[in-house]
Amino acid sequence: ESTKLILKFLSAMSQNSLEVASTEKTSHVEQAILESSPIMEAFGNAKTVYNNNSSRFGKFIQLNFCQKGNIQGGKIVDYLLEKNRVVRQNPGERNYHIFYALLAGIEDEQKKAFYLSQAENYYYLKQSGCVADRTINDKETYQEVMTAMKVMKFNDEDIREFFKLLAGILLLGNIEFITAGGAQISSKTALGRASELLGLDSAQLTEVLTHRSMILRGEEISTPLTIEQ
Repeated sequence: ESTKLILKFLSAMSQNSLEVASTEKTSHVEQAILESSPIMEAFGNAKTVYNNNSSRFGKFIQLNFCQKGNIQGGKIVDYLLEKNRVVRQNPGERNYHIFYALLAGIEDEQKKAFYLSQAENYYYLKQSGCVADRTINDKETYQEVMTAMKVMKFNDEDIREFFKLLAGILLLGNIEFITAGGAQISSKTALGRASELLGLDSAQLTEVLTHRSMILRGEEISTPLTIEQ
């Protein structure tokens, strides 16, 4: 929240230094920097036990100013993202906001195209026992992200690819395994849909999920994995 307030302050100060001829061009730069926050928060923030909007990553923001004091450009570098939260959360916590926002706000036609349903139907979202939080408006988050993406010049195809990737990740979490001479995939539907959305070959994905490959003396060796692995 402090970062957003500082950015708003710097943006306001920049606006005061604008020349009339450069107002339109520079205003978009400032707006894009401000609108990056909803996107970064949706993809990098999550509900924890102590904070309903906890940042699970670090970011470095660089702003470029001209001699007259107005913002000419900027760069945001993220680091230390808590990647394991995508597949595992502590009891009472949630995955990243974007997954719940997607399911709450996406249109029915796209939801069907991406094999999406309710949050309760996805292992990556329900395993912690906390799918919803009354203090978090997932549909509103979706609208904020969509608005921000438009400001950032993401086109419809870019946004569609984002949705496909997120849906594919959720379906990966629904792939189940059985023991049959090593781990074997029992949920072929989830496997097929995840492969389709992620643009992967289902046979190769099966191999990656059930076997470990290594190169030994120039020869590739494939070893079956157990369910625990």
